[in-house]
Amino acid sequence: MLTLLRRDLSEHRGLGPPFLLDLAFGLVNLLVFRFVSQVVTLGPDADFTRSTSYFDFVAVGIVFLLVLQAGTVQVVTRLAGEQRAGTLELLTAQPVPRWALGLGLAGYPFVFALLRAGLYLAVLGTFFGLHIGRADWVGVVVVAALGALCTLPFGLALAGLAVAFGAGEPVARLLVVALSFLSGTYFPVSALPVAVRAFAEPLPTRIALDGLRHALTGGGWSTAALALTGAAAVLLPLSAWIFDRALWLARRRGVLTRD
Repeated sequence: MLTLLRRDLSEHRGLGPPFLLDLAFGLVNLLVFRFVSQVVTLGPDADFTRSTSYFDFVAVGIVFLLVLQAGTVQVVTRLAGEQRAGTLELLTAQPVPRWALGLGLAGYPFVFALLRAGLYLAVLGTFFGLHIGRADWVGVVVVAALGALCTLPFGLALAGLAVAFGAGEPVARLLVVALSFLSGTYFPVSALPVAVRAFAEPLPTRIALDGLRHALTGGGWSTAALALTGAAAVLLPLSAWIFDRALWLARRRGVLTRD
C-alpha cells in the first residue's frame, strides 16, 4: 500500500497548475456562497449546528464535500485509469491481497483530500471570515481524518463494481450528490421530511459534518469521533471484501483491462 502511495505521489509531484486551478475554482464557489450568506438569515428554530452564519455552515459543508468527492469519484476514476492503462491486470498478478491493492490505490486521493481540506479551512479562516477562533484543532483533525476514512468504503466498493461491470464514474457522481443532499452540506438535515431524515441521520457523512462543525466552534466532538470509528471499523472491511470479490469476478470475465 505504501509503495502504491509513493508511486502516485511521485507521479503527481509536478501537477502544480492543475492543483492551483482546482483551488481557485473551489474558492470562487465559496465566494459565491459568501455573498449569498449576506441575504440569508438564520431562523430562530433552524438547527445550524452552532454556526453563527449561513456562510460558516455551508463553507464547512463544501470543504467536506471535497473530501467526499476525493474518497468516491477520484478513487473510482483512479481505478478506471489503471484498468484502461493495463496496469491493474499487472498489479493483480502480484502476490499481494486484492483488498490491499484497493486501499493502496485509494491512498493518494485520501491524503490529497485531507491536505486540500486543511488548506481550504486556513484560507477561509484568513481571508473569507470563517469563524475559527474557538476551534478545537485536535478535534478538527481527528474528525476530518475519520470522516475521510468513512468515505473510502463507498469509493472502494464502487471502484470494484466499476472494474467488474463498468460505468462506475457516473454512479459515483450520483452518490456524491445524494450524500451531500442527505448529510446537510447546504442546509440542516432537520429541514428534510421526517421519513428522509430517518434515513439521513445514521449516515457517517452526516455524523462527520456535524462533528466537524462542532469541533470548529469549540463544541463536543468525541461522540462523533466514536461513531465514525465504529462506522469505519465495519464499512472498511466490508468494502475491501466487495473490492476483492469484484476483482476476482473481473478476472474470471477477462475485463481487468478495458479500452
